[in-house]
Amino acid sequence: MSSAMITEDGILPIALGDNWVYAVISDGEAALVDAGPDFDGAWDALVAQLAAAGLSLGDVRSVFVTHAHIDHCGLAHRWQDQGIPVAAWSQEAPQFLHGRNIIGYQTQYVFQALARMGVPQERVTGFIEEREKMRAAFRAGDDTGGGRRRARWPGLIRGTPFKPDQLLEDGEEIAVGRRRLRMVAAPGHTPGNAVLFEQETGALFSGDQLIPGSIPNPGWHYDLSAEPPRRFRSLPAFVASLEKVGALDVRRLYPGHGERSDAVEAELDRSRRHYTKRQRQLREALEGGLATPYELMRVLFPRLPDRRLWQAMAEVVGQIDALVERGEAMEVEEGQLVRIRGA
Repeated sequence: MSSAMITEDGILPIALGDNWVYAVISDGEAALVDAGPDFDGAWDALVAQLAAAGLSLGDVRSVFVTHAHIDHCGLAHRWQDQGIPVAAWSQEAPQFLHGRNIIGYQTQYVFQALARMGVPQERVTGFIEEREKMRAAFRAGDDTGGGRRRARWPGLIRGTPFKPDQLLEDGEEIAVGRRRLRMVAAPGHTPGNAVLFEQETGALFSGDQLIPGSIPNPGWHYDLSAEPPRRFRSLPAFVASLEKVGALDVRRLYPGHGERSDAVEAELDRSRRHYTKRQRQLREALEGGLATPYELMRVLFPRLPDRRLWQAMAEVVGQIDALVERGEAMEVEEGQLVRIRGA
């Protein structure tokens, strides 16, 4: 087995576009963290990187998927076709059935929420038009995406629905040879997001929970089993999961994007500072009285282009959720609008 690409923790990082898949190696066997994105050439690239390290597909005993976004689980069905079981936290199981539509299935609920939060219809329309322009440019092979570079993956990524073979609960372990990886439930980025931690090496496979140099946006999520569908308050859950991860004896991060890092506490502090700053800005904005979430978004992002509307509103609404949860703000229903009042 070649050791050139294997880290001091006995882990093989596998690059697939903007994503990392990790092979945790022990006694000639491997367990994979995340299945990888499914784009043209991705599977061959994955197999080639395993082979360069002296591993075959038959050496992979299991695949754990951190969450249901298709850049992390797109190749899950290919692993299952090889007879290799795919595991995930039980709370994420329903999301994998949406496949590529993991965002699209809830779009109508997000747009309804944006209207209630005071977003003008012309801005929603502008967002839709910008998104379609970007997709058309990408499909046409224009990696600028209409002037904005689109180099995260070599091509459009696919999402095939699948059902995990094994559903884990918080604290359960995955065995690979003599090594043990503990699943840590970390809801927020998605309702059923999870990370893996190895106590012996201090390695944390953080997926999109903690990304060096970046602040992940928890985004929009809806529970469609509720009537009417209920919005999952992502950011308070995300921050709680961040603190849960911070309580572990993590010595090295193996993220789903970006380079691995030993600066664990610095990354945690950077995220904390970001949320503290955003919530302070919102509290100050609310000193002027009632405001819709859209009005608050314009305070934080006064020159926001339409193409960033979805993400910006998700962040602002998440920060509002955190203030409401702590009793520092409250939501006020005014007809078809929601306004926010400072405590």
